[in-house]
Amino acid sequence: MYGVINKSLRDMVIEQFGEAKWSEVLQRSGVPDDSFLAMQSYDDDITYKLAQACADEMQIDLGDALRAFGVHWVENTVAKQYETLMRAAGSDMLGFLGNLNNLHDRISSTFLDYRPPAFEIQDGDGDDVKILYLSERVGLTPFVEGLLRGLADRFNQQMEIIEIAPQKVAKGEQTLFTVRMA
Repeated sequence: MYGVINKSLRDMVIEQFGEAKWSEVLQRSGVPDDSFLAMQSYDDDITYKLAQACADEMQIDLGDALRAFGVHWVENTVAKQYETLMRAAGSDMLGFLGNLNNLHDRISSTFLDYRPPAFEIQDGDGDDVKILYLSERVGLTPFVEGLLRGLADRFNQQMEIIEIAPQKVAKGEQTLFTVRMA
């Protein structure tokens, strides 16, 4: 993953708990403190170690830590660094999600070896919408859940996650979210 992810995780901890807590997270993770250059690619294991250290240090479940990070990513990192791209990708939550793969394609030239997830929007029943998340990485479904919640807040969209259904895949992770939009 890229340093921008690691940096955002660091920023979340510092904003919510302070520099001292971040120092404890960094020490617990064993991650070098030079793993935060935004445009630099780092081994995924570094990000996973940081996320687990955050969860351990806060004494919460890793899934809860990743959900909080997903919300933070939308509300802080994306809002501060990628606002123009966000506005160009859609004016409502479903429009944005429908354009998310195109947005990832646009920024792929900026990052070497960029391996973004993919999202497919599918019709559901009534007000229900199905969002398929596909990634070659494993373990980030709770982060995506946080992203969805953050996007709902950003677009002032009432949303309830009805079901999170992991799908069997040979490699990576695939999850079907059923959400109710009000």
